[in-house]
Formats: sequence, C-alpha cells, structure tokens
Amino acid sequence: MSVKERAEKIGYVLQDPNQMISKTMFFEEVALGLQLRGISEDEQVQCVEKILHVTGLYPFRNWPISALSFGQKKRVTIASVLVLEPQILILDEPTAGQDLAHYAKMMDFLRDMNRSLAVTVLMVTHDMNLMMSYDDRTLVLDEGQLLANAAPAEVLTDPALISRAHLSKLSLQELAKKAGINDAITFAEKFSAYERGRYDASRS
Repeated sequence: MSVKERAEKIGYVLQDPNQMISKTMFFEEVALGLQLRGISEDEQVQCVEKILHVTGLYPFRNWPISALSFGQKKRVTIASVLVLEPQILILDEPTAGQDLAHYAKMMDFLRDMNRSLAVTVLMVTHDMNLMMSYDDRTLVLDEGQLLANAAPAEVLTDPALISRAHLSKLSLQELAKKAGINDAITFAEKFSAYERGRYDASRS
C-alpha cells in the first residue's frame, strides 16, 4: 500500500501530545484531520461531536488546549486520530509521564475505545507491568527483528527471550520470589485482574 493508503487505515499517536497539537482550541484540534481531508464543515462538526461523545470528552469541546492537563492532552490527540476512523491505532508509550491514577484512567480509556469502536490498539512500551495487565498479545522486537509473538505470560516466563531482548522482569515477579510463590506469572495475572476489577468497581 502507498503511504496515503496506510494513513487511511492506521493512526499513530506520539508519546508527547505537545508534539502533535497545533491548534489552540480543543474542538479545532480534533477536527483538523477531517479539515485536511476536505470534509465539509457540517460533516466535521457531526464527526467530531460523535467521537467526543464516544470518548467521553464532549464536556471539554469548547476548552482551550492550554487549560488541559497532560493526560487530557493525550486523550485529545487520541480523539483527533480516532475521528478519522482508523482500523489500527498505534500509541507510543501511552502512560509515560503519568502517575498511577492517571495511568489507570488512560488504560481504561483505551480499553473502552478498543471495545466500543472495534479498533485494534497497538502499544509501544517498555513497561512490563502494563503489558502484563492489559495486553492480549505481545510482539517482542530487537534491532528490527521479531523475536516473539505470544501471550504476555509466555514472554515473561522465557529467560532466554528476556535476556536476548533486554527485557526487565515484572516487579510482581520479584515480589512473588520474595514471598516464596513459585508460579510468579499466575500470581501477577491474578493480581492484575484483581486491580482492574477494583478500579472498574470504583467507577460504577
């Protein structure tokens, strides 16, 4: 496919939202891609309002970008890509620079987008806890080579792969070791599932 054809199917979100944002107002930023594609103004409004409702960002539609937090800016950049209806959304370190509470909110936001919009979410990350807690499948890359395509637990229980790809172990693995738990990965999976369930319960 040509670059143009790929761009119609794949959306990419940079690690730092400030490197993507070019407008001063929230609504204008989300509409920019549609404008560049020559979409009519009326249709732009309809598409932007739709994606803002889906992403839960509609209350901020008239806000200036300068009034947003770092995490909110990240969600603006994600919405500005989702409004173009990509089949695949690639995010570079989506939780970088965020504390635990905002980390959980961002991942919950992405999980909702994955389900409600049926868009494949591909995350680039060095955070093994993030990968273990949220990923369905893990691709391990090193110097341009694909070393593994497997479930997170398979990756984290392969010492040779961890060494070759210079991966770090889960902090939960270290905790399990100190607590005398033999199956560290099952422990980590159950702990992550419990944490996600507790966060979901706090939202409802």
